Amino acid sequence: MSLNYVPDFSDPSLPTLEIGHPAIMNVRGEEVVIPEGLLEGGLRDLDALEGALLSEPPSRQTGLGLLRRIFSIVDRVGDRVASGMSCRSGCAACCRVMVATTRGESELLRDRIQKTPPPQRSGWNEAIRERNGLLEEISRRSDPPSDLTRLEGLIDTCESYERENRPCPFLGPDRMCQVYEDRPLLCRICWVLTDPKDCEPGEGPPVKFRTAVFQRAHELVGKISRHHFQDGRVSPIPYWFRDGNGIG
Repeated sequence: MSLNYVPDFSDPSLPTLEIGHPAIMNVRGEEVVIPEGLLEGGLRDLDALEGALLSEPPSRQTGLGLLRRIFSIVDRVGDRVASGMSCRSGCAACCRVMVATTRGESELLRDRIQKTPPPQRSGWNEAIRERNGLLEEISRRSDPPSDLTRLEGLIDTCESYERENRPCPFLGPDRMCQVYEDRPLLCRICWVLTDPKDCEPGEGPPVKFRTAVFQRAHELVGKISRHHFQDGRVSPIPYWFRDGNGIG
């Protein structure tokens, strides 16, 4: 199952590729070294953010600011381990799966879309309409139709969506993310240790790098949407913009 909105996080000191192996190993047989204090520092920073999250009255701008701060902490971990992962710029294998996002994350993307010149927005609009048509078609195959604003509905449809092998609306022709700085959390924590071919349709599944920092960030992103956006739903990225809402 590609959708992993409630990820199976594990302590990075535990075995990953080989049962009983004392270290995290990648497909090349290299040990992935976690710099001392990196994860502990990330957790401390995230814990400090939680107090700020709930101490402020609900506010869209405050929520967006908190999300960006969480993403910077997550990226700090990702940047330090990236060289040990199979993921490389332009591989884009994970950019065809259904990514579950919160309302807050969709608002970051909405701001990015609205600040983008019209020709680019037009291309995104067309891709978003096409993906939403596909999502609706897949959801109707269930009886009753799957609710794509609930985790259960996403789980029901994610495998069918992945088999269609459609790229994210924001993936460019060069296989690079066009909204990289504002991409959702699940895009930021999709680090793969196993052979890149495991990410291709019909292969795998890949083994992913998981840490307590990613788990904590995931919890806080949900809390931000519930508190600052008054919305606890999750949806695939395009679904937040169905009917052209907020794209312009």
